[in-house]
Amino acid sequence: MENFAIACMSGTLKGVFVQGVLNAFEEAGLKADTYASTSSSTISTTYAAMGELRKQDLGKWDESNDILSKPGNSMSNVILHGIEIYSPLVIEKLKNNELSRLLVVCSYVNNSVAKNLTQGNAAVTLGRKLLINGARHISDWKDENLELHIFDTQSENKKLKLTADNYKQVAYATTRMLHAWHIPATINGKPYIDGTYTCTIPTEPLAEEGYKNIIAIATEPGDIYKDFFSDVPINDEVSSSKVYWIKPEENLKNLGVDFTKAAKDGIENVFTYGIILGDKFIQQYF
Repeated sequence: MENFAIACMSGTLKGVFVQGVLNAFEEAGLKADTYASTSSSTISTTYAAMGELRKQDLGKWDESNDILSKPGNSMSNVILHGIEIYSPLVIEKLKNNELSRLLVVCSYVNNSVAKNLTQGNAAVTLGRKLLINGARHISDWKDENLELHIFDTQSENKKLKLTADNYKQVAYATTRMLHAWHIPATINGKPYIDGTYTCTIPTEPLAEEGYKNIIAIATEPGDIYKDFFSDVPINDEVSSSKVYWIKPEENLKNLGVDFTKAAKDGIENVFTYGIILGDKFIQQYF
């Protein structure tokens, strides 16, 4: 397979599966022309774009339970802790342009009323409502208040260019699910929330950029939908692009990792499972 791009899905702690798959690719010497991520897969995807993923341990996942157990903490603290640990090398590489093209999906809050809701005390309540709407495929709130924004290391739009200066903001904003994150997210002073609300996995953005072969690493089995509210599954072809899926064959919860909670040894189990399926994919297509 030549001239391929990689799209990585959201999944909170289930994102360790993505890290496992990408680790298998790096071990095999495979590097994509472009990487794209949504939400919790962003740091691992970034390190893969730098060719440095094997330097990233499982600490940001393993420490989640301890961080969440402290009074007043939420997933905001888990993510911000990981960003502080892993972003210095990223920022250095971004300054020197030493990585493949990288795209990160975020959801822009496009009006002042929604901004107050998402950035204030009502955010958790709204987030819980959106969980219900997502399960029922009701997209009215998203359609009225959110826009898909893609931060891109090669963007010609300065406001959407991913840089050393805004990487930490982007890496946090793309993860911020309102029901479980209490710290607001802004990029360049503008309000943002989790990329999943507008794009679960960035296969379509990569197809729009002209990539004909897209490897899509999912964190759920079965159909993967376009966004948090959608009932439209992403097909094996997007426009004129072929999508090659790598998905777990069962819910990763059965291996010890749910969205915001991991059982003992769960992180290691899911990471190893990702490596196994990554190796299997390599044997089939490379």
